Amino acid sequence: MNKTTQTVIIGAGIAGCATAYFLAKQGIKSTVIDNNGIASGASGYSAGGLNPLVGHGIPGKLSELAMYSYQKHLSIWDDLQQESGIDFDGRIIDLLQVSLTDTDTKQMQRTFDIFQSTVHPNFSAELLTRTQIQNRYPLINSSVTSGVLASGNAACDSYKLTLAFATAAEKMGAVITSDEAIGLLTKGGSVTGVQTHNSIIPCDSLVIAMGPWSVNASEWINTSIPVTPLKGQIIRLNYPPLDTYPDIEIPSLPEASIHPKPDGLIWCGATKMEEMNEPFSSKQPTDHARNTIMEKILQIVPSLDQSELVLQTVCFRPVTEDWLPIVGSVRDYSNCYLATGGGEKGVMLSSAIGEALADLITTGSTNVPIANTSIQRFSKNISIK
Repeated sequence: MNKTTQTVIIGAGIAGCATAYFLAKQGIKSTVIDNNGIASGASGYSAGGLNPLVGHGIPGKLSELAMYSYQKHLSIWDDLQQESGIDFDGRIIDLLQVSLTDTDTKQMQRTFDIFQSTVHPNFSAELLTRTQIQNRYPLINSSVTSGVLASGNAACDSYKLTLAFATAAEKMGAVITSDEAIGLLTKGGSVTGVQTHNSIIPCDSLVIAMGPWSVNASEWINTSIPVTPLKGQIIRLNYPPLDTYPDIEIPSLPEASIHPKPDGLIWCGATKMEEMNEPFSSKQPTDHARNTIMEKILQIVPSLDQSELVLQTVCFRPVTEDWLPIVGSVRDYSNCYLATGGGEKGVMLSSAIGEALADLITTGSTNVPIANTSIQRFSKNISIK
């Protein structure tokens, strides 16, 4: 493929910006289109955790891709920071998982087994008694019966990481423009351009990376894109006594995750839309979500009732029915690719997604393990004409 090839990427979230970065590393110019700016959606409001060992599809069909992307992040972060000039707080962290119920204890033991059995040298785990927890972490609720300290997860500032991908790509020739795609130009089995409100942008390949709004492109490509929005809310608290603690969670209270950040704030959450019974169109933070999070985190750290609420955020994560992302080419247009459906693992999966698409666009194949992410896996993936 000619190195001057123009790729258009619709969507400036972390999947789109990572794709622009990896394309630029291979000498391919791209134009990223987004009328809301870089990381304006879930990519900019994620807690920024990278846990490749636990989650939907992990262990399972997502395991190989998750670990691949985790390792890719760690291998490029130093270079990316230098290339972009942006410090995105990339780091290895500890996770303290604690138990209040028998169900928690069973899940905690599962976490211990997974982290201990993982071959990657970053990962390890230690079982803790109630006394050990109280001695090390005296702010933890004294009702906690036991815990596991799991080491090896990574974390970052997801907004700054997305901005770093975008900035580095721009320095290598990518263009990021504020505009909205409203349709495609096609010829035969290829996409030849993108129609925006302001212009037509010719392209030799196209990446649709519109997060939960990727569904809006279904009619453009004559293929249903089965992603739905998962609304989540996070609260950010100022509470210096917790600054040096690890991430903390209770398995039975998923909205109660606590994430101390390098800037001194404590991020707590996130909620899930279906549990809050709130529509996709509701983009405003709600008292219900805030109160739900506070009620649950106080079961872990009671003294957080003395914290100061600094900010409450809302985002919409793109999810599929099987919780696996959609990565790869579409049926009717050989030069059109999808990068969506990362769900709660979108930040972690971004490096693998970006590298895979750059490979597919430049060479037609990839060694990134995306075999389980094809849109063809959905039986309803049929013509919508």
